[in-house]
Amino acid sequence: MVSLRDALAAAVDHHQAGRLDRAEALYHSILRAVPDQPDALHLLGVLDGQSGRAALALRRLQSAVATRPGDGDFLSDLALTLKTVGATQRAAAVFARALRLDPGLAEAAYNLGNLWLERGEAAAAADLYRQALAQRAAYPQAWNNLGMALLGLRRTAEAADAFAHAVAQRPDAAEPRVNRANALAGLGRLAAAARLRRQAATLEPDSADALHNLAVRLLGEAGMDQPVVAGRPLDRAKLARGLGWLRRALALRPDHAAAGEALTGAALKLLQAGLADDGLVAAAARAAPQALRRDPRDTRAAALIAYHCYRKGRSDLGARWMRRVGRRFTRDERVADFELRVWSLIQADRDLLDRLPPLEALLPDFPPLERVVEPPPGDGPLIAVSCDDVYFQRFVGDLLESIVATLPDGGGGVAAHVHVVNPSADTEAALARWRTRLPLGYSRERLDFSGWDDHRRTTYYACVRFLRWSQLLARQSRPLVHVDADCALRADLTSLSAGMAGADVGLLRDGRGRGPTREITVCFAWFQPTAASRAFLADTAAYIADALRRGEGYWMLDQAAPFCVLNALRRRGEAPVVRWYDWVDFPWVRFIGDK
Repeated sequence: MVSLRDALAAAVDHHQAGRLDRAEALYHSILRAVPDQPDALHLLGVLDGQSGRAALALRRLQSAVATRPGDGDFLSDLALTLKTVGATQRAAAVFARALRLDPGLAEAAYNLGNLWLERGEAAAAADLYRQALAQRAAYPQAWNNLGMALLGLRRTAEAADAFAHAVAQRPDAAEPRVNRANALAGLGRLAAAARLRRQAATLEPDSADALHNLAVRLLGEAGMDQPVVAGRPLDRAKLARGLGWLRRALALRPDHAAAGEALTGAALKLLQAGLADDGLVAAAARAAPQALRRDPRDTRAAALIAYHCYRKGRSDLGARWMRRVGRRFTRDERVADFELRVWSLIQADRDLLDRLPPLEALLPDFPPLERVVEPPPGDGPLIAVSCDDVYFQRFVGDLLESIVATLPDGGGGVAAHVHVVNPSADTEAALARWRTRLPLGYSRERLDFSGWDDHRRTTYYACVRFLRWSQLLARQSRPLVHVDADCALRADLTSLSAGMAGADVGLLRDGRGRGPTREITVCFAWFQPTAASRAFLADTAAYIADALRRGEGYWMLDQAAPFCVLNALRRRGEAPVVRWYDWVDFPWVRFIGDK
């Protein structure tokens, strides 16, 4: 007859060898012979936990502890199961009880340390990891997590040493190498950190953590840790490799928060700089839902879904999506958030033009247009510029000088028109002097800006010009050519006239896919004296005026309006004929700054 000890030893052998079905059968056989036998109950509970039967494991381990309440191993396994079912406070109390009974339980100290680390109690966690290591020096997981606790305490050099122990004890593992690399990078030892990250990626090519860390290093070396602006080139090879590793990490683990956040941030930064291809935007949009599940107010992730819709030709879907996301925020929060704000400018409803008030009905809400000097007659382009008094003093003189310099022989019928908001006496005197050198018209408006912040004021300056150009074009039988105040002509604009033959409107397009508020760049626009051109300009002005009147006019409204109106007119089959010019390569005008 097999003794209880022999049966239990055989069951443990099967259990340790991974033959769980045979071990389970023996444990049950023992318990039928000796109900509530503590070791069989304990080990069967452990096996139940390994098999995913946490509730059953909890009941059996509680029964085992009831029969042998002073056994630290029993308590430690019970605590681990409590942690598995989410009862972390009870788990911590049971781990602590086990350690009071037996301070030499290294695994109990390690697991309790993990609970404290998860709670953000790095100092308490570090003490427990050291307690575990005092009992078992060859404990790579404890060394690794001690390093994480020390990083939380900003003891980076000590953390790097702890990670070094973990690397030495687990030379085939990627995680401690990645963690030591991060610590060394924090100490400025960048070459050693880079070497460890490469080793980690080689050791575990399917480790999302290792791939994420390698990608972040490459993106930093590519220049993505700084603002992406014109004149500061990126290392395109490292950029492509870093983005590729991020996408690989997310393919392995779609819920990898750090990789998703890194891809979202990089994609949005590159998109705004005009450097994101459709594949990158689509990949970031695929990662965005996971980010939104973690944080439903993550507007960067939400915006990437909207930009993906825009890249697919469905900016209407993107705008509706962002309005839906915007309901999670107060009005002040929506205005403060860049992406929510710019997407709120995109009105893409099918009845947009039907519900838009006509411009004539909106003009009484704005200051009257004072025509001080009518533009001189002629059939050449009327070059129109609108600004406030400060911009006039800073820029308009250079613009007018460039017009004089590029006039064709005999003038070519070219004239200029300047509209100024709240002009000073000095500005009016300067305009009088300019009329002696250039065929020039002049208009103004006066508005009390008391209580307006800078954003609202500059938005008004940028947008009201379209109202004034619509009023001006209605009285003209010549082309009206709008240019920004901070521009200068490089060539005679009459040379564009032939290219505009048969077209109603000439617009600049930024073909880099930066979004619906950046696609039409209104630092230059040509309006022919045709019915279709006048209608398009009047609808664009009405779109702007309606938004300003409702208090929802934000920076880039002047570029959102023509984009939305043109799309709406196309849907109705009433769009003007547009001659498109490339913003990146437009030789007639020199633009100042990054438009």
